[in-house]
Amino acid sequence: MVPNRFPLSPGPALWLIGLLVAASILLWRGELVTDLQGFTPEPVTETGIALDPGGGPAGQVLLLGIEGGNSQARADASDHLVQALRDHPAVAEIHNGRLDPDDPALDFLLEHRYLLSPEVTPERFSVDTLRDRLGERREDLSSAAPLMPRELIGRDPTGESLVVLEQLGQAGGGGERDSHGVWVDPERDRALLVLHSAAEGMDLDGQESLLKALDEAFADYTDDLDLLVAGPAVIAVESRGRIRGEITTFSLAASLALATLLLVVFRHPHPVWLAAVPLATGILAGAAVVTVVFGHLHGIALAFGITVLGIALDYPLHLFAHSRQPPSDGMRGVARELWPAIGLGAGSTALVYALMAITGFSGMAQLGLFVLTGVGVAAITTRWVLPRLMPQALQRDGVPPARLPIPTALTQPPVTARWLLAASVLGALVVIASADPFPWEDNLGALHPVPQEHIDRDRELRHALGLPDIRHALLITAPDPERALQAAEALTPGLEDLRNQGALTAYDHAAQALPSQALQRARQGSLPATDTLRERLDTAVDGLGFRTDAFDPFLEDVARTRDLEPLSPGTLPDGPLRQTTGTLLMPDEARGDWMAWVRLSGMEDATAVRQWLQREPLADLPALADVGVQHVDFLRASEDLVSGFRDQALERLALGVVAVALLLLLVTRAPGRSLRILTAVGSGLVLTVAALILLGIPLSLFHLIALLLIVGLCLDYAVFFSRPLRDLKARQNTAASVSICALSTVAVFGLLALSSLPVLRAMGLTVVLGVVFSFLAAALLAQPPLSRRTVGTNNP
Repeated sequence: MVPNRFPLSPGPALWLIGLLVAASILLWRGELVTDLQGFTPEPVTETGIALDPGGGPAGQVLLLGIEGGNSQARADASDHLVQALRDHPAVAEIHNGRLDPDDPALDFLLEHRYLLSPEVTPERFSVDTLRDRLGERREDLSSAAPLMPRELIGRDPTGESLVVLEQLGQAGGGGERDSHGVWVDPERDRALLVLHSAAEGMDLDGQESLLKALDEAFADYTDDLDLLVAGPAVIAVESRGRIRGEITTFSLAASLALATLLLVVFRHPHPVWLAAVPLATGILAGAAVVTVVFGHLHGIALAFGITVLGIALDYPLHLFAHSRQPPSDGMRGVARELWPAIGLGAGSTALVYALMAITGFSGMAQLGLFVLTGVGVAAITTRWVLPRLMPQALQRDGVPPARLPIPTALTQPPVTARWLLAASVLGALVVIASADPFPWEDNLGALHPVPQEHIDRDRELRHALGLPDIRHALLITAPDPERALQAAEALTPGLEDLRNQGALTAYDHAAQALPSQALQRARQGSLPATDTLRERLDTAVDGLGFRTDAFDPFLEDVARTRDLEPLSPGTLPDGPLRQTTGTLLMPDEARGDWMAWVRLSGMEDATAVRQWLQREPLADLPALADVGVQHVDFLRASEDLVSGFRDQALERLALGVVAVALLLLLVTRAPGRSLRILTAVGSGLVLTVAALILLGIPLSLFHLIALLLIVGLCLDYAVFFSRPLRDLKARQNTAASVSICALSTVAVFGLLALSSLPVLRAMGLTVVLGVVFSFLAAALLAQPPLSRRTVGTNNP
């Protein structure tokens, strides 16, 4: 009876201990972060101020539309959603345009309306103006759809609350009101609502939970009515859902294709599950190490890392393909003989990703650390653990010979094939050099997987609610919120001139909703004394049919306002005023000052805006000498972020190639072999990039990640093909093992290239092209020439 040595073997024992340690780390400390904001650095302005256009308050806004049925049914459904979600923990605010006199938020606006309304001037309280406003209130009393609720007429005959709400609507969103008092689109066939999420905009788990609650709240109105939801978070959640769905489908299909390939090639079931052991071990180890170093693991880094770590499948496949005639100590001897090549390939790949791991970009650093850890652990597992996990029969006799015909050209490359490949590489270099400009895809929006109709819906609802897509803005930086608001007010005349000139169609800023304290005090000074106001009111009300005491609440509110403390961002309670102000005025904790946004809509002439700013519109105001104003193009900032990310990745790739070259020279001590390996890697990359250009495919960050994977694959192929072998039979074994590795990669990524998602399709197509070119380059360029003696000895 053969003793079972597995429990006593140090390799498997340490492997099990490592698995338990890694699993414990992930179980106790593991946190999978899925917000998109955490994967890449924030975009910055030209002066280095971090921007947060997607994950900030603007990203927490959901736009809702209800269509179908009649206007009454849509209004009822709109009111139902407000009532059902108002107290939901995931909802910060929800509004449908209806004024509720009992709403605490509206009561706060009423109390401070004379500080907030831009109409408050001394003329506002003249006899003529008062009489005009009282006439409007009289029409409200007789109207079926009054502009102002009847309960508020006695407190607010001048309609300042309506002016304040309109100002809030300009900044925070709001549509036209129909006869039922709810917001509708211009065609009046949709009821509209604005919802502010309590979750951060890029907290996709929180946003997904809110969307489910929204669907549940609307379930009672599914007959003849449809709920439309739009917003940045909706697009992000839908993108993640589609990506998850397709990744799951393609992962299952790829696993089935890979298992089928291995069964056909080896005619034995054991290689199927044994091949997964190093890969699974590498994934677990990589996830644990990243968790320890960063305190969390980002979902995108995990997904891309597992994809790139597919190179670890090559190591056990090499082991299986070289086991036709194992040494006296079985598969352990095969692993020992292959270890120099496996170790060199894995070390070279890990070195490339080690340089990525020390980048300043958190997402890229996590990806680099994950891959270098996983590759190293997978290679070690293949060397010292996998042979001992095999059944005794396979340990002794090896895996059945691979059923794979190997063309003679792979073991004895003809000279003409090498010259043809060299000519192709030169042609590819010409294609790359002549691409002007180089086809980089810097707009990540072009790669999103959301259908165009969803994007169109977002644009329609945003326009109907007065929230057009904003690309351009002014960024005000000030030591405190008061000076930031004063600066926004000082810029308003110049912005009005630009709008009159047609340079832009609209603008909004925080001071329109929350004036500076200096302006609030000026408005307090515009309020007449109580006796003066009563006298003017008595004159204005004469003949209109109102009771003499009907407007006593109005007089009391004006008198009370004269003694109110001016509002500031810190004194605002929860409600629409704070919500609107918070999207446009916020502290910059990193710099210790405040930022105020001036959003510019319908920008037609950005040059005119920049020239206006160059004239320093705040220069004549000494109180605002330390306030800065700059123009921000969010699209340009996003593109700069992407290009910066790309440039750093390219820099790391170039450094990695240099480091790999040094490593090859150090380990092999054979400059000729090192040169052949690097030539094969470079040729595979050049041919892949040129093929993508000729296919008319712009290269994005995802193509770049795929190219990094190709570097690892080509290193693996070239290292094995470049080994100085004893005879032609050994070359045939090598060609078989590398061919199986290439076929398995093509099987997996070939399915990915069929995806409907641009991200997955980009990676799949790039890897398939890269594998084909890398395999040919390694076979034709990396192999050393066979001597005549060796060929003659081994040829039948």
